[in-house]
Amino acid sequence: MIAIDTTVLIDEFRARGNPAAPVNQALLKVGEEPMLVPAVVAGDFLDGAWMVSEERADQAMRVLRTRRICGADMRGGYAGRICGADLETASIYGRLVARLRRERKLADRSQNDLWIAATALSAGATLLSLDPADFSGIEGLEVRGYGV
Repeated sequence: MIAIDTTVLIDEFRARGNPAAPVNQALLKVGEEPMLVPAVVAGDFLDGAWMVSEERADQAMRVLRTRRICGADMRGGYAGRICGADLETASIYGRLVARLRRERKLADRSQNDLWIAATALSAGATLLSLDPADFSGIEGLEVRGYGV
C-alpha cells in the first residue's frame, strides 16, 4: 500500500501527464500497489489551488476526480482512494504528537504532515513524498522519496 503526500499531487499537476517527470516515474515504479490519498492531502492540495483562483480549484478537482497516472489504469482518479481519519488514525496521531512534544521535536512540524504520517501508519502504507525529511523521526513510518 502506498500513501501519497501533497507534494505528489502538486508535482503531478505540474507535470501535466509527462511520463518523464520524476513524480510520474516514481508513480510508475509503484506499479499495481494499492494507493491511498489521506483526506488532509486532498484538502491541502485544494487549499493551494483555491489560493490561486476558482479556475485552478476546478482544475485541481478534475485531477482528483479523473487523473490517470502516466496512462496507468486509475478508474475514478484519486477520488476513490481518499481516506479520512478514523479512531485508529486519531490514536496514532495523538501518540505521535505527544511523543514529539515530550522530545521537544514538535515545534517545526506541520500538523498536516503529522496527520498524513498517522494515516499512512494506520493503513500500513509506505508514504511517497518529494520531501522525505519532513517525516524524519516518525517511528515505524516508511517513506519513499523521489527527486525533481
